[in-house]
Amino acid sequence: MSTTHLVEKNEATIGADASGAQQAGRMRPLAVALPRWCRIAIFATLVVLGLGIARELVISAIGTETLLEDLRQLALDVEHSLPAWYSSLLMAGCAAMLLTIARLTARDGGGDVIAWSLLAFVFLAMAMDESVSFHEVLITPVRDGLGTSGLFHFAWVIPGAIGVAVIGCYFLPFLMRLPRRTAVLFAASGAVYVGGALGMEMIGGAMAEAYGKQSLAYVIAFVVEEGLEMAGLTCFFLALSDYVIGKPAGWASLVLAGDPARRQGSSASPHPDRDIR
Repeated sequence: MSTTHLVEKNEATIGADASGAQQAGRMRPLAVALPRWCRIAIFATLVVLGLGIARELVISAIGTETLLEDLRQLALDVEHSLPAWYSSLLMAGCAAMLLTIARLTARDGGGDVIAWSLLAFVFLAMAMDESVSFHEVLITPVRDGLGTSGLFHFAWVIPGAIGVAVIGCYFLPFLMRLPRRTAVLFAASGAVYVGGALGMEMIGGAMAEAYGKQSLAYVIAFVVEEGLEMAGLTCFFLALSDYVIGKPAGWASLVLAGDPARRQGSSASPHPDRDIR
């Protein structure tokens, strides 16, 4: 999904009755510049990933015995670092979007309000876990209890995979009720994220056990892992924005960029795609 297409779609679908929805007083819509935030999310993701990769290159070249030490604050594979904080922020942003969609859906008398709300709760829980690493607590007891190794060196992936399967089965009917475009974007984003969080975590565990955490194989594994996770979260945020932008004009204030000229254009003409440039 291209950002340009997302912005063009925004400009072509803002309807004339956005001000009418506000005057109705049922709920005061939020004036959020979605296309702008989509660009910011893409840029920030690239910057954070770039800094993490640069950190690995610098450490491999000069080592850790320098004034810069190990540049841990930029490391992709540790908690309490810029990448971990940013991933948590992305999850919280997705949760906020999901709650907003749930609220607007309830206002319009639509269905699946509970599903949207529960999905928001899931992302909020993920954001909390990314910040404090609850899942790391499971590694040792699960590994010792099941005697795992190799792909299951980081043994939390076992309960993690079970949790993903349960959540996926629960939300599958909801996914099937969504517009086809939205369902495909949601599924693709989820597949990218889970491929990193679970798939590459398993590969990274095997590399760490076989060659050590200082090996090139392990470094490549966790860089790909974190890259897929951030890409999946960013794509999901874009997919949520795409869904909101495609809704009727009553949701238009969510996609107006806070530009007075745009707001005036959206209320002055029934064909905003002709007036908004």
